[in-house]
Amino acid sequence: MAIWIIEPRDPVIFRDGRPFGSIPGAKASTLPFPFPSTIAGGVRTRAGSNSQGVFQKDKTEEVKNISVKGPFLVELNKDQDIHKWLFPTPLDALVLNLDPISTEKVKIKKLTPIELPSAALTDLTIKFANLSLIGMPSPDPNKPHNEAPRFWYWEQFSNWLMDAKDNDEVLLAELGHNGPLFESRTHVRIIPQTQTAQEGVLFQTRGLEFTRLIEPNNCNNPTSLLNLAMALETNTSLIDGITTLGGEQRMVFWQKSQQINPFAQCPENIRKQILEKGACRIVLLTPGYFKDICNPICLQNITPNVTNPTLKAVAVSKPQVISGWDFEHNRPKPTRRLATAGTVFFLKFEPKPDVQTIEKWIDSIWMNPISDDAQSCLDGFGLAVLGTWSGENEKLETT
Repeated sequence: MAIWIIEPRDPVIFRDGRPFGSIPGAKASTLPFPFPSTIAGGVRTRAGSNSQGVFQKDKTEEVKNISVKGPFLVELNKDQDIHKWLFPTPLDALVLNLDPISTEKVKIKKLTPIELPSAALTDLTIKFANLSLIGMPSPDPNKPHNEAPRFWYWEQFSNWLMDAKDNDEVLLAELGHNGPLFESRTHVRIIPQTQTAQEGVLFQTRGLEFTRLIEPNNCNNPTSLLNLAMALETNTSLIDGITTLGGEQRMVFWQKSQQINPFAQCPENIRKQILEKGACRIVLLTPGYFKDICNPICLQNITPNVTNPTLKAVAVSKPQVISGWDFEHNRPKPTRRLATAGTVFFLKFEPKPDVQTIEKWIDSIWMNPISDDAQSCLDGFGLAVLGTWSGENEKLETT
């Protein structure tokens, strides 16, 4: 599979589903990062277009079967190729202030399945008796950091997958950042006959500027700007060039990366720990679609006729809601609730199968989508990687 880079040339808009019409004062907002289906749609449109850039309707069914993995946030080097990869913050990591508070350094607390004291009560046992609560085994009085990054560099992310250390202190600049910046623009309505602005008819758009300030106090220096882009992996043939993407048809440039996927295979140290413990974490790199987040169908059917691991706990935030427009049938798409990127599943093999079975299961999960239906997987929803876990709940410290 080839890696492609999408570099926006304008502030791109990935619509959030709110109404936006020709009403004075209307405002079109953007999501902080595109859904996989948006990027998959861009890939399929480009793959199904002729040399004049017109989509060929007879290729609709063919392009719907194109598999896309991504999007990923990347930093570009001076040659406009990928320099660094970034991934959404895992939800089993809590970034806290230090004491005293530092603007440069933070502390990371791990969230893990916990064993509650005998006197503790919870309503989790009413419907989800097989699941444990997620929390900090030891209390911490510090507050969440105001500048906790939404994206982590691959080096920090992979370290967390290998060993989620509690109370680990790291520099914010080395951990990651919040990705592209928001930029608002005010527009006026143009009268077609005179090509002049219509008085009082204003509207705003809020897009994503794929740059990052390295030195906030030195924004006039070009070297203080960090070039960002989106990357994806697909098995289809595309061509380089400029096209539109997202709302308001903003311009982006497509180019094939010269790099190979640096995380195509599960790292050997993570694989070894999973084989030894018979337990692991699954971390979502993109939002995933599950009919029941506490009982995902896909996790039961990954390797048919063999023992699949049992779900023990889930670290998940409030769902993301997605809809859209079906151009093929000219109607709205059904609204769906997604598990956010960064969601963490804690799983354990019970009983522990042979090594070959676990090896096969690891390869079927790593960098593959695990959503509940086939089309969501082709679109890239629920792209997953694996992390280590002891398989045992930790005791909750009480004061």
